[in-house]
Amino acid sequence: MRSPRLRRQQPAAAAPSAPEVFRDGDLVEVLPEEPGYRGAHFAAAVTRFHPKPRGYTVVYDAFVDSDGSSLPLPEVAPACQVRPRPPETPLRGPPAEHAAVDAFRGDAWWLGVALGGDRADGRVAVYFPETRKVMEFDAANVRPHLEWVAGEWLSPENMEISKTMTYTKGTQVEVAKLEGNSVVAWFSAAVEKAIWKNNFVVDYNCTKSEDGSALPKEIVDLKHIRPCPPHASAVSFCINDEVEGFQGNGWWLGVITEVHPGFRYTFKLAHLGNEVQLDQKALRLRYDWTHGQWQQVSQNVLTTKIAEGSKVEVSSNDEGFHGSWFQGTALKSFDNKILVEYDTLKADDETTPLKEAIEVQQVRPCPPDIPVTSGFNFLDEVDAHWNDGWWAGVISKVISDQRYMVYFKSSQEEMEFGHEQLRPHCDWVGGRWMQASLDRLPCIAMKDMFFCNANAHVHGIPLAGFGGMRDKAEELHAHFGAETGVAPKRVSSNFIL
Repeated sequence: MRSPRLRRQQPAAAAPSAPEVFRDGDLVEVLPEEPGYRGAHFAAAVTRFHPKPRGYTVVYDAFVDSDGSSLPLPEVAPACQVRPRPPETPLRGPPAEHAAVDAFRGDAWWLGVALGGDRADGRVAVYFPETRKVMEFDAANVRPHLEWVAGEWLSPENMEISKTMTYTKGTQVEVAKLEGNSVVAWFSAAVEKAIWKNNFVVDYNCTKSEDGSALPKEIVDLKHIRPCPPHASAVSFCINDEVEGFQGNGWWLGVITEVHPGFRYTFKLAHLGNEVQLDQKALRLRYDWTHGQWQQVSQNVLTTKIAEGSKVEVSSNDEGFHGSWFQGTALKSFDNKILVEYDTLKADDETTPLKEAIEVQQVRPCPPDIPVTSGFNFLDEVDAHWNDGWWAGVISKVISDQRYMVYFKSSQEEMEFGHEQLRPHCDWVGGRWMQASLDRLPCIAMKDMFFCNANAHVHGIPLAGFGGMRDKAEELHAHFGAETGVAPKRVSSNFIL
């Protein structure tokens, strides 16, 4: 479990380009980042340059000081939020659908997305992803959006959309439904295209409205989109569990208020307060997608104290051991650590069982014994017993009903194993075991095969069962799928005892 400590050299910093400096009196636009003002461009003039930290004192064209003097409002703005005023470029006919435009309202130019269409009255419909509202403007109050890049003006249509966009075409996501500024529900959708400034066109084609008609497509800001969360179909929920309940084709935020026989629960909607009784299959624990990690919201988390003498499994963050679990016995707990004696790992004398003090978050109970009587399938997530531990991988090829090839993301290797050397992969989350399961998605075309939550974490701990292997899934299917003939599958997860 020990690995050498590598000393890494810091990469040489690239020589910075000469920063642009505006002079006193220069006419500029200020692009604030404060909530409610994102996407706005306010006209102003520079009155002073500040070298450290880099910024400018500006006075706004449209605002006056609140001291009653009627003088232009002064403010210090960071240099990164100041740019020259763009050249006047009036529209030449209706803007194209999904073209980036600026619309003038409330004393500022606001970045939006043109909805297209040649209207007889000459007005332009503009959608604002930040607020998810549509407004109409006279053509004189709409201008093509331009970006100030390295000292020159560029049109977004001539700039390549970043290849590092979070979601690509066909990615299955969930889109927030808002009441005011609060998220009240999440609806399933597929990304149709990425457009300018972290905006996406999503298609609710797999979701029907209550009258049976298809929900429309929508342009959505990135902050209102998340990956498909781990599906919390739990064996049992508890009173006060913060959950999401499935109603009206969406997952609505709420809380469990009463537990009934037969795995039924009273669910109280957070934003309306009304209650409804739901089956456990229509409920899932609530997770929030924060900084690329899944955070379980409910504070009513089941906890399990590791008792002395109990059998456990231990993970390691050491280089070369990612994705592995080694079995042992918990000897005692102290200072948020557990002293573990390993079953198979030996001390330096190669005879005595190795003992280590391990951080609590790297120790879990041994997973349940889940019999697999019908064999494993292509892309099943498994643990393979190898090199004295259990290593997380994915079935990349079914050789026979008793032999399989397993792909390991951590080492990018593929090895052959017998059925008896494998077990279904499970994750220990919030005091519950979660098992990855594979369900066919006949409505998804093979070219749109997806595996959600490619980098999912809960409480900062990577969850291979939520898709730790899935960023290699398309590569695996391209490499192995043709010879197996297996239809594409979607990964979900179920809680088990």
